[in-house]
Amino acid sequence: MNRYLFKWKSVWSFVLALLFMGGFTAAGFAWEGSAVESSAHLEIRFSEAAVVAQVKVIGIHRDVDSALSEPGVTAISGYVYSAEPSQVWKGMVADQITFRLGLEYCDKKLEQGEHYLIFASLDSYGRLQLHSCDSAVVESEAEALLAELNAFTSQG
Repeated sequence: MNRYLFKWKSVWSFVLALLFMGGFTAAGFAWEGSAVESSAHLEIRFSEAAVVAQVKVIGIHRDVDSALSEPGVTAISGYVYSAEPSQVWKGMVADQITFRLGLEYCDKKLEQGEHYLIFASLDSYGRLQLHSCDSAVVESEAEALLAELNAFTSQG
């Protein structure tokens, strides 16, 4: 009995130590860090996006849901951002682009004047849409991803 108790105690100690160190994620026990943003993951994100660009947000507009709004109460379904692209890896963009980030995908509001790396898709109306909070990576957190993206696109 003590032998089995020792094994379980050791296993739980190991699991708790890994969780404490942040070595595992809750979804699937995958290692965090550079392995999460692997080349294969970047390739999928890149191929699914209509536009991959580094942009500066110059305007933020509320996306009002008229169907849910009532007199005196305005329902906001997300935000529409105006941005100036500084570098484009995929897609045809003008000097200024507009993209939507709905609250159903991300409850965080992007900051005006901040630079982001975006992975945008087209919605059913042909407008640029971000489908998660991960689709807009703030420049200060995107250094490794930008390097990997430059390496990936230079391969052809």
